[in-house]
Amino acid sequence: MKRPPVDVPRSLLILAALVATVALFAVKLAPASLADARVAAMTKGNVHLADADGTLWDGRGILAAGAMRIPVAWRIDGWPLLRRELHLHLVRGEGASASPKGEIAIGRESVALRDIDATIPAAFFGTAAGTSVALAVGGDVEINASRLDWTPPANHGDARIRWRSASVTAPGRAQAVELGDITIALRADGDHLDGLVSNAGGELDVRGNAALSALSGVQLSLVLTPRRADDRDLARALSMLGAPEGDGWRVAWRVPLR
Repeated sequence: MKRPPVDVPRSLLILAALVATVALFAVKLAPASLADARVAAMTKGNVHLADADGTLWDGRGILAAGAMRIPVAWRIDGWPLLRRELHLHLVRGEGASASPKGEIAIGRESVALRDIDATIPAAFFGTAAGTSVALAVGGDVEINASRLDWTPPANHGDARIRWRSASVTAPGRAQAVELGDITIALRADGDHLDGLVSNAGGELDVRGNAALSALSGVQLSLVLTPRRADDRDLARALSMLGAPEGDGWRVAWRVPLR
């Protein structure tokens, strides 16, 4: 037997709309400094939002990781929050060329990037992850993505990562190893992103593959070959990191996402 349709009283609909409006208004008035707690929780206290100004809705501040500082400014669309989605606009003010810009939409099982343009010190990533890598790497990482949709198993889009003036301090070597400019061209395909890794300049030739998936996390498989065959110190350091392959050494890293 079919049940008769239930009529929702108009007063309840009005009340629901008022509650939603009040909730969004409360977010709009909340100070931007409240975002620091969320940033710190996501990075296990390794990154903080300092000098926050404005509101959660429309604010600015400094992402601080150790001694490194990255200026950020943002706007948040209100109504998507009711669908449990975050639509974040990173904005670049006049004279703030170092701050990231672009649009990020985060849903329950999806992430969409639009017109992302950011330059971040390489050491910032190590500090944010709470590892000693921050003391061992140098240079700046450029991230560009005009359109990238992470919606496993139907990802699509692409992104380009360029590590400029890259350097790494290898085990057993006092001086940093210069790697030149390293480029990773990522393309989304099904349930993962992957792409080739290469470099120009530096003491090592870098060739390999990078991949990212929800199940396997971030994976790097590279062959590192000294450009000078007589650099025994560098060869010794590489032998501690990987297995011989041709004139170089194969190294692999995996970082889980969870």
